[in-house]
Amino acid sequence: MTIGNITTSRNYLTRQLTEMNDLLAEKTTQLATGKVGTTYGDVGDRRLLDIQLTQKVSMIETYQETITVANLHLETMTMSLERLEDIRRDAKTALDTNDFVIQNDGQTQTQARAELLLNETLNILNTEIAGYYVFGGTDAVDSPVASMDAILDGADGLDGLRTYMSQFAEANLGASNTGRTTISALTTNYAGAIPTDSTFTLAEDGAHDFGFDISAVTSTLSNVTVTGPAAADPDSVDFAFTGQPDLGETISIELSMPPDHTDTISIELTAALTNEGEGSFVVGADLEETAQNLRDAIAAEIENQAMTTLRAVSDAWASDEFFSTFAGEEPQRVDGPPYDSATAMTAGGSTTVAWYTGTNTATSDPRTDKNAVIDTNLTVNYGVRANEDPLKELVQSLAAFVAADFSDATATDEEYYNALSTDMRTLLQPEGVDQSGIVDISTDIAITHRTMSLTDDRHDQTRNSYEGTISEIEGVDTELVAAQILTLQNNIEVSYRASAIIYNLSLSDYL
Repeated sequence: MTIGNITTSRNYLTRQLTEMNDLLAEKTTQLATGKVGTTYGDVGDRRLLDIQLTQKVSMIETYQETITVANLHLETMTMSLERLEDIRRDAKTALDTNDFVIQNDGQTQTQARAELLLNETLNILNTEIAGYYVFGGTDAVDSPVASMDAILDGADGLDGLRTYMSQFAEANLGASNTGRTTISALTTNYAGAIPTDSTFTLAEDGAHDFGFDISAVTSTLSNVTVTGPAAADPDSVDFAFTGQPDLGETISIELSMPPDHTDTISIELTAALTNEGEGSFVVGADLEETAQNLRDAIAAEIENQAMTTLRAVSDAWASDEFFSTFAGEEPQRVDGPPYDSATAMTAGGSTTVAWYTGTNTATSDPRTDKNAVIDTNLTVNYGVRANEDPLKELVQSLAAFVAADFSDATATDEEYYNALSTDMRTLLQPEGVDQSGIVDISTDIAITHRTMSLTDDRHDQTRNSYEGTISEIEGVDTELVAAQILTLQNNIEVSYRASAIIYNLSLSDYL
């Protein structure tokens, strides 16, 4: 062997050792990471599929992060709505028509309970999760509902519900508390000292929506002519006595209620010898006295109905106008002063406390206020506004009841209390409606939550499938790599020994 051949052998061995060391380092890295390499180039001809699947996994993770945040909102909404539905049921119990007991503070016991429920309701409607108010529509960053004190009594120079109710009461009751009706004095003609005929008139005070509207009068009274009401407002009815009615005969006056005058009440009076029984008028000594008795009985019944039934309806109307703000609607208030002779409404947005300040743009579907993209071409909506009708009606019924004044504790106050509590209970649970609107909102949220859960499960399955394929492409057989490392270690050890022999050779040794 020549010296040149020895040098060549040394170079060859050195190169072999370097290559095996590099390969050993690569295999050691593979064993540690479980992957074939650190770049897509190391994957080979399946790198395009690997890139595509990795991108899809990343997109799925983004969707699942969105689902995680949205689920937190939805779970909070669900619990809140469940409690609001419980409050609605509790409120029906609190508005007890048979529990008129005035406390030392002037409230009834039921008003005190309603106030607690109202305060809790407002707090729930201001529920906040990580800076997002769930009943404020879109990503509300401020409390969407005003405080109870501001709602009831106003704030910053703006009027609250109590002012609304007071002004509506004046407009509906009128100056004389007769529901904006007037009843004239008797006009009697005589033949000597004997009255021959006697007439009085019941009339509305003008053409407007406030107060009572005289719908119809039905009479079986003998010797009494009833004329009217006319077809057009303002209506009036004339009662003309030409003789005495018989005992037991009746007259019925039907009055419609504001604001739309579709609901009616009926005042029925029966001719009697005494006025000890309710709903009667006394047949007097002559037709003039009888006419006067009927006039006074009608006036008394109208005033009583005005101070009780009509006042309760007025409160409901006032509270409805105050709280009706959905989709940008502006609250309407009585155009006054004066209020007791008002004939129109006026916009109240600039003079009224805004009880709801969340998202309030025009929409037919508040669910679209908040949405989440949870998959390709799949977006779910879960916005809720505190001024939606079912939630608004809960606040309205409790607030109107709390704001009402029964503190005089008279028999009229008790009748007013009974009428208002009945109206507010009806608002909470209308007749013929089996499921409340709050439950309807809860159902919408539950469907969205279910859709998210199913989509999240599908994402888990898909991601596991993709990650399995990625592992097959990028991964290595650790047992095989371990065996390769042992083989390399043995080869390197042998090569080192051979190299040592070669490197220790000299010319004299060779010769």
